[in-house]
Amino acid sequence: MLRFLGVGKKERRPFKTSTKKMEWMSAAGKNPLEWRTKFVETSKCRRCGKPLRWGDRTYSFDHKDNNPANNSQNNCYLVCRNCHGAVTVIKKRKIRGPFGLIIGHKTIKKKVGYKKPKKKPTTKKKTRATRRK
Repeated sequence: MLRFLGVGKKERRPFKTSTKKMEWMSAAGKNPLEWRTKFVETSKCRRCGKPLRWGDRTYSFDHKDNNPANNSQNNCYLVCRNCHGAVTVIKKRKIRGPFGLIIGHKTIKKKVGYKKPKKKPTTKKKTRATRRK
């Protein structure tokens, strides 16, 4: 009930500009610590590789682990708007009152991407020579 009233909710804070610029340089394949001296105007989406330009608003910096309070450099991820929408699934859940009536909805955001797929273990096929033994 307290979460419904806004108490105890994790506050979403934007990334610092320096964190965004370091991620931008890292996605471009450059040294992220050189953003102050040799800033690159073009970069790539981390997911699809689409070219991006600084300041054209076709990109976003996303939280990898879906924790809005974690604004560390390792949690910042540069993606284009299309990829950001593809990996974030938004669901709504009904909130019921004390008598079972619906009093509102809660929005749930869930990440479905950004994780590398696990490799399947390879199994060796038995040949005729190994079957006879």
